[in-house]
Amino acid sequence: MFIKSLRFKIILWHTGILFLMLLLLGFVLYNDMRRRLAADIDHVLLSRAEGIVDSIDTYWEGEKFKVPKGNVGLGDLPSQEKDAFAKIAKNWVSERSDDFLLVSMIVSIFDNQGRYVASSKSISQSVQLPQRILDPVLTARSRFDFVRAEIPGGKPDRLRALTIPVTVNGQVAYIVQVGTPLSSLSSALKELKIILFLLLPISIVLSGTAGAFLAKITLQPVKRIINTIHQITAENLRMRIAVPASKDEIRRLADTFNEMLERLEQAFVSQQQFFEDLSHELKTPLAVLKGELEVTLKRMRSTWEYEATLTSSLEEINRIIRIVEDLLLLAKFDSNLVTLETSRLDVTCLVGEVVEGIGILAGQKNIRIRFSGRAAVIVHGDKEKLKRLFLNLLDNAVKYTQSGGTVSVQVEEVKPWAQISVADTGRGIPEEEIPKIFERFYRPGKSRSLGGFGLGLSIVRSIAEAHKGKIDVKSSVGKGSTFITSLPLTQNASLGGPGHNQKD
Repeated sequence: MFIKSLRFKIILWHTGILFLMLLLLGFVLYNDMRRRLAADIDHVLLSRAEGIVDSIDTYWEGEKFKVPKGNVGLGDLPSQEKDAFAKIAKNWVSERSDDFLLVSMIVSIFDNQGRYVASSKSISQSVQLPQRILDPVLTARSRFDFVRAEIPGGKPDRLRALTIPVTVNGQVAYIVQVGTPLSSLSSALKELKIILFLLLPISIVLSGTAGAFLAKITLQPVKRIINTIHQITAENLRMRIAVPASKDEIRRLADTFNEMLERLEQAFVSQQQFFEDLSHELKTPLAVLKGELEVTLKRMRSTWEYEATLTSSLEEINRIIRIVEDLLLLAKFDSNLVTLETSRLDVTCLVGEVVEGIGILAGQKNIRIRFSGRAAVIVHGDKEKLKRLFLNLLDNAVKYTQSGGTVSVQVEEVKPWAQISVADTGRGIPEEEIPKIFERFYRPGKSRSLGGFGLGLSIVRSIAEAHKGKIDVKSSVGKGSTFITSLPLTQNASLGGPGHNQKD
């Protein structure tokens, strides 16, 4: 379903994040534009107001002779003669009503009581400066405000106004208020809102379309990977996913799947080989057992013949039991179900016991065993399982060494390991077969005639790894093989000091 697909989620997240970013950008842009426009208006008001004040002062100087008693300044006017200033202010406003600098502005003049004197446009003469504006202005401070102008016959208009006190001899003589309608500011901001309102959905649609296209292109290799995986079955596990040339996550995904497929193929082939080898190994003793029983039952036999048949059958049954027990042990190791009963062990003594036990078999083949080991090489391990490890190695060494040969066993410390090497003078192992010798039921072609199930070295490796150790092999065809078992040393393991014991 597309809504639940990864492509839809990518498009949804991409569009949602873009929407939030554009919304934030529009909000910041709108507020920045409003701030800049307001700052520009304030700057214009301030420059115009200063010019207006200078113009009024100049006009007053030119008209002062009309003032009774020849006063020389606005501050010198007695209260009964302030009407003269009102007339002069009105005349100034009337003469400059057509001034292009004042066309877009309203200039209002108030006395030092905040009462209306004159205005460049027809506004209600009942207008008086609000007390919140008048009080600061009387302290000779200019201020910006938002005010409303009531124009007769029209709607009240909202203005941005600058109120400036004009002082003479340290006293406020009159007050000039210059205001400009906010219609231009509102119009510009409204246009910006419309642009942002239209731009946002258009950008979202275009971005969503582009996101869908990019998601399709990006996920195309994933789709090919899925199609390839659907084609892979048990019959064609060798099929691999095409690795793209790009060095990105898709390539890593393809490489990971190919590695997984390789492991699955190896596991499948190994399991298939395992069952084939198991059936082969069990087929022989079962066939022998069946044949002997059928022959025996064809006619009456003597007591010793029945006894010989039962003895042979028992040997084959024991052979089957050993195979099953070894496989069960390996299965437990694979599933981490083996519990090691560990204790502090002197690996030199343990290997020495195994050497003594294998000596009888070596003597029957006229094989000499040489053993040397450093005293008290201490490890933590399961005594019985380690004994089986060394027994399997020595059994293999004796089995593959010709009569008159030598098997050398050495125990030494190579920190942090206790190393136990078992070297024989047998036929050796071809280099290409060394990686396979630890596989279950694997036996070199020429070794099948020597018997065995091909499980011994698999058990050896599993026991070593269960003890956090390792097995290394060195071999040369015609010269023999050396198996080196490395087990972690116990700290402060060497209690007996340096020394060697040797047996022949």
